[in-house]
This record gives sequence, C-alpha cells and structure tokens, in this order.
Amino acid sequence: MKELYSTAAIANSFLRLAFASNKSITPMKIQKLVYLAQGYSLVMRDSSLIDELFEAWRFGPVLPSIYHTCKKYGNKPISDYIKEEGYDSSSIRRTIPILKDPQVAEIINFVWESYGSTDALELSNWTHEKKGPWDVVIEQKGGRFKNQTIDNELIKNYFRDRMVDDEFQKA
Repeated sequence: MKELYSTAAIANSFLRLAFASNKSITPMKIQKLVYLAQGYSLVMRDSSLIDELFEAWRFGPVLPSIYHTCKKYGNKPISDYIKEEGYDSSSIRRTIPILKDPQVAEIINFVWESYGSTDALELSNWTHEKKGPWDVVIEQKGGRFKNQTIDNELIKNYFRDRMVDDEFQKA
C-alpha cells in the first residue's frame, strides 16, 4: 500500500504554493483542491492520498477535519498553515509534508497549476455535477447531508472516466 498523508499535510502543500505565489485560499477552496488531488491520486497511484474520507455536505465534498480547523476563517482566506490534528498548543506542529513519492508531488503541482486560480465557488459548483460522486451519494441517501461518506471508489471512477485526460496520464 502506498503512503497515506494526513489531510492537514496535503492542505498545507497547497497553502505553501499559495503563499509562495501570493494567492489566497479560502476554506472552501482548500476542500476542493484536496478533493481534486485525492481524485487524481486514486486514478494515477491507484491509492488514496489522504487518511480521511470525504463526506457529502451541502456545499459539496468536505473533509470534516479541515472544515473544523478552518471554520474560524469563514469565507476569508486562510492565513496560516493548518496544525496537525491531535496536537495541543504547547506542542504546535504545522505539517508541511516532505512528499517522498514523486508522483504525489506531481499530482499536487498539477492540481495547483490547473485549478489554483479557479474561484472557490466555481470549484464548488463543479463538485455538484449531476452523476458526480457527491450527487450520487446525496441521491442514494434521499437528499440527507449528515454523515454521508463518499466512497473512494465513486471518486476514482468519476475521475478516471471524466477528469484524467491522456496528457496527464503520459506525464
């Protein structure tokens, strides 16, 4: 099995790129970028990238740990790296991963270059696409949003069929 990263570590990979390029990322946008990275990882690496499952919430796929960590920002840009869950204030640990797997670094960079300039609302609208993973889960659960996990197989199939193009597969 390939290495799994914490959701904070992958989110911080995107924050590092954003801070370096003077771009802002809102809590909604970080959710969508990590979702994209997860989808590409499921196809390209045949493995999950993160150690948490997405849930189908009203505004699309959400990682609860990232939501709870970032909700203090509201719809404003995230201004600091996300602290690793489970560490108290006396042992603050910001997780900026060393991406040992070059394919993971490639996926993060690809997602950032392809979607880093895309508006959070546009990304959110995309995640609500008919027959997409979020839509399928919501349909199966009769429109209920609470605690509805999105199976990685649904995400993988969606990305394989609709998102991963021949150019990326050759990279």
